[in-house]
This record gives sequence, structure tokens and C-alpha cells, in this order.
Amino acid sequence: MFEKFTEKAIEVVKLAQIKAIEYNHEKIYPEHLMLAMLDDTNSIIYKTLTIYKIEINALKNSIRNILEKRAKIKPAEFVVFSESSREIFDKTLNVASTMGSAYVKPEHIFLAIWDNPKQELTSALREQDIDAEKLKIMFYNIFSSNKQKKIKHPEIVEKRRRNDRNDNLISILENSASSKIFDRAIAKLSTSNYEILGTEQIMQSILEDNESNAAKVLNDFGITVESFTEKLNEISSRKAEFGDKQIIFTPNALNALMQALDIVREEGNASVLPEHIILGILKAKKGIAYNILKELNINSGLLEEKLIQPIEKEKNETLYIMRIAKQEARRIGNNIVGSELILLGIVIEANSIAAEVLRDLGVIVRDARDVIEKLTGISEEYGSGEITFSQRAKLILEDAWNIAKSKNKTKTTADDLLLAICNQPDSIAMKALTMLGVDVLEIRQGIKNRLGE
Repeated sequence: MFEKFTEKAIEVVKLAQIKAIEYNHEKIYPEHLMLAMLDDTNSIIYKTLTIYKIEINALKNSIRNILEKRAKIKPAEFVVFSESSREIFDKTLNVASTMGSAYVKPEHIFLAIWDNPKQELTSALREQDIDAEKLKIMFYNIFSSNKQKKIKHPEIVEKRRRNDRNDNLISILENSASSKIFDRAIAKLSTSNYEILGTEQIMQSILEDNESNAAKVLNDFGITVESFTEKLNEISSRKAEFGDKQIIFTPNALNALMQALDIVREEGNASVLPEHIILGILKAKKGIAYNILKELNINSGLLEEKLIQPIEKEKNETLYIMRIAKQEARRIGNNIVGSELILLGIVIEANSIAAEVLRDLGVIVRDARDVIEKLTGISEEYGSGEITFSQRAKLILEDAWNIAKSKNKTKTTADDLLLAICNQPDSIAMKALTMLGVDVLEIRQGIKNRLGE
């Protein structure tokens, strides 16, 4: 029941329990909760009531009069929650959500109590000539304006450097794992009277390779080349594939391929596999291929899981570091992974060449965390939304990927990531390293020495 309650909200419940015992009640009532909150003179609830000239002591006396009428037992050593209190606890999460919080705070309990105008507690308000409905609206407005703002990551406002997309596409087309797919897909253009490659030709081409893992996973979900083609033949328009302009790829096909590239980089792979392309189509959520998958009632979450499993079996440093970075983002109450959390992930991972270089330069987890939290801030709430990457972090992943490919590596490693960070002098990660007394030249030389270059 209290999984989403903050420490302060839990403290209110504990104090209410103590008050119930003091009154020799066998149950904890909403009045006990209200008294517990009104006793905290430093709370936003108490201060707001004071500002609005509400006589708190008179209100507390009215509440005590209600409690005195409740049935008593002697002595009260064990108390349970009354049905009305349980109803309030059930409401609190909805109240918190309405106010933009994933966690229940004392003010959410306060509002949930006043959300029921029929309860006996409202008589205490009437005695003070207070309109319960107006009080509720007033506090909703005040608490909403006082809610803690989400941390805005400094790197999220950066505009991403626009690399030539054709260079990225060529890297996919030249990849041995995917080149055959595009050869078959392009061949289909002549038979379909199209000159522009769309997601539907790409998906058909993947399905035609019966021996590939991607095709087998799709077949397990009932997606065969026959079923997909049957649905495709029912479509007479390519409207779902186009935006404002037509290029060699339809805009949605291009978007899906860019999404696939992002997935590849986050996982530390240097090759784009058919599985990545399907994941890119699912992530883009647009285009004919995606629409057909929806019509076939595919469980996209389960399909993604099945596609990613064989890829993730080959564990690599980058994938592990990205997971650590996301965990750290949640820990500090943010849903943005910036350059600094990639750096922290490298330090926490501890076993890579990059981690060893940083350790030699005196960078340890505790110091790195402290400096990063000073630079970005920290929220008291645990981040629960989808984790995304800042534009600077995406550039670092892209640069690391290019560094790995330039060395003919099959995977991106932590040293590629650290070198990519060094190529971003204005990033938060580099600011953190500077505050830690580490120089770019020392890092680059340390990596060279470790690699024997």
C-alpha cells in the first residue's frame, strides 16, 4: 500500500498511529492523519493554512472533538486502518499523479482527505466557516505550483550536429549482415513500380531469408512472408510512408533505419543486423510495415524481447555501461542520460581499459558521483519514466561507433566511449573530469599505453 509513499508521507502515517493509540482507538481514522499533518509547523500544509488566515488550533480542537466521540478501548496497543483511511490511501496515488508526481507526499494525503465532502471530518471545517470544496481547489492550485520541477538536463537543449545521413546509410548498406536485405528490397522496386524504398520492401526482404534468426523470430509470431505480403497486397496507397518530400528511402523507412542505428550504438555493436532494423521499425511506430504488424495483432513488447535476446547474449562493455548509466539516471530522479552518466558508467564498470586509465588518474566512483551531482543536480524522487539520451550523449555514442569501425572492431568498447567523450570538450562529462583534475591528453596517452599503440 505504501510502496510509493515518500519518507515524509510514511512519517505522517506513523504519527497518526501514535495518535490513535493515545486516544485508545482501535483504528486509525482520517482525523488522526489530519492531526499528524497539522502538528508539523514546518510543513507546506501548516504554512499555507496560516497564510490563508485559517485558525489551525481551532481546527485541531474541532477534530479532537470528533475523535473523542469515537469508540475507545483500554489500553490500545495495536491499531488497524479504518475503511475510510484505506479509501484515502487508495486515492493518494491518483491525487499525486494528477499533480504530476509519481510518489505520494503529505500534501497528497491532505488533499485526498478533503476529497470526500461527505465524511464527518468536514464538520470540523463547517465549525470554522470554511468551505471544504473551495479549500480543496485552493490547495490543489497551491501544491501544484509548489511541486518540485523535474531536473532539466543541460545537454538536452543542445542542437545535435547534423551529420550527413547518407554516410550513416552507406554504413548500413555496406554491412555484410544487411547488404543482402537491401539488394532484395531494391529488386522489389521494379516489380512494384516504385522508385523509393519503403519499410514494406525491407520487411519483406527480411522475411524471405528463412534461415536468418530475425525471420525465425517473426515466424514464431505468425509473421510469414506470405501473411505479410497478403496484407501488403490489400494496401493500394503508400500514404503512410511519406512526409513532405520523397528521397531514395521514404521518410518513415529512413526514420526506422536511424532508430536502428541508435539501438546498435547503445548496445555497442558495430554491425547493423536484420533484428536491429525490425526493432527500428517497431521503435519508429510509423509506416506500412509497422501498420501491418499492428493489424496482425503482434505483441510488440514480446517481439522486441525475442529479437534482442540473441544480440544481448554477446555481452559487451558498452551495453553494460549504458545500463549502469540508465540506473544512475533513475537514481538521481532524471530520465535523461547525458555525457556525464556515460562517464560514470565507465568508472562504475571498473574492469575496462578506460576504467583502469581513469583509476590510474585518481578518478573513483564516490568522487565522480559527487562532482556529477553538483553539475546536474539531484531529485528526491526515483525516476520512473522512459530513459532517453541527451543530444551530446548521442554524439558520443555515434563518435565511439565510428572510432570502433575505423579500427575494424566488431564492437564498441569503453575506451572508444572515453575517447569520444574527450572529443566533446564542452560536454558535462569533460567539465566533471576537469573538476576531478584529469586532462584529456593524460586520458588519450593512458589509453594508448594500455592498448600498446
